[in-house]
Amino acid sequence: MASTMDVYSAEPAFPVLADSLLRPPESTESEAPPSNETTAKSDWNLKNDWKQGIQSSKEGVFRCGVVLGFSRLRMRSSESNEYIGEIPRYILTNHLRSIHPSSEPSAFIIHPRSFEAFAPRTLLNELQCSSHDQPGLSRDDAIRKLDSVQLLPVQNFPNAAQAIGKVSEALRDIQDNREKQRKSAEASPSTSNPIVFIIAGLDTLAEGVIRASNPARGAAVLTATLRTLTHLSRVHASHLSIILVNTNGLGSMYPGWDKNQPSTGNTTTYGDDATRQPLEDGIHSVFHSDIPPLFPTLLMKTSDQGIDTHLLVSDLRGAQIVEVIKDRVGTSLGKWGIWNEQ
Repeated sequence: MASTMDVYSAEPAFPVLADSLLRPPESTESEAPPSNETTAKSDWNLKNDWKQGIQSSKEGVFRCGVVLGFSRLRMRSSESNEYIGEIPRYILTNHLRSIHPSSEPSAFIIHPRSFEAFAPRTLLNELQCSSHDQPGLSRDDAIRKLDSVQLLPVQNFPNAAQAIGKVSEALRDIQDNREKQRKSAEASPSTSNPIVFIIAGLDTLAEGVIRASNPARGAAVLTATLRTLTHLSRVHASHLSIILVNTNGLGSMYPGWDKNQPSTGNTTTYGDDATRQPLEDGIHSVFHSDIPPLFPTLLMKTSDQGIDTHLLVSDLRGAQIVEVIKDRVGTSLGKWGIWNEQ
């Protein structure tokens, strides 16, 4: 009886939190989420892709086997060809810095004669200058790199179509030579350089066909040429990257939208409070929602149809933004990065 009274007369026990009785988690379980979170946070950043340049991996934005397209918004009448040509030129010069010495061409460039972004002097200066964490080359090294670049200036759309035919023949010869080398064990596939094929101003050149004929004729010849480029990208998917640099710009020629108006998603507002929702083409900029459709004409729609991965260059609050507005063969839709900040 005394022992029973001693029990009830003892001091009460202090409360204990239930989670303190649980065993601590394993170290591997606690370390995994931060690693995955870090990876997820950087997946959207397009900056990592343009630094890596042309890749054989299917996960890369700038890769072999697809037709890439660069376009700008028709926001400023003062925008020059340098504005849209700067990023493709960086990708090209970054590629030239990284390739192995070879007697094969490493790049083909078709451009209007007035397009200065890929002029020999401009490319030489770009290779010699340091930009975006890339070191500059000596003049002799830069000239040696340019020896592998073939420039094909053109005056009109038929000239451009003929030049694409010449590049197609050259690519076929390169592939045949590589196959012979592999069979004779003179070279392995890993030592073959990727090839960059840039076509600038094809959309603007097609407008010359429209002026001489009609929009249907211009769209028809552009469609045939774009199909040729798509065919080339698939036939030479292991080593060819095709880049279209559109010089005409996307959107209305006279955009009537208010740049200071807050974004309202995919709703597009015109004058007289006319509203259209959703966007007809289904492709839009996440940074410029309240603008007319990006492809208001048949020619613009045709140009976009020939592009696998479409990148839009625009200005936002003093920064030059690059975003992926379409990626029909990959998972890069929505990636973006800041190219320049003022």
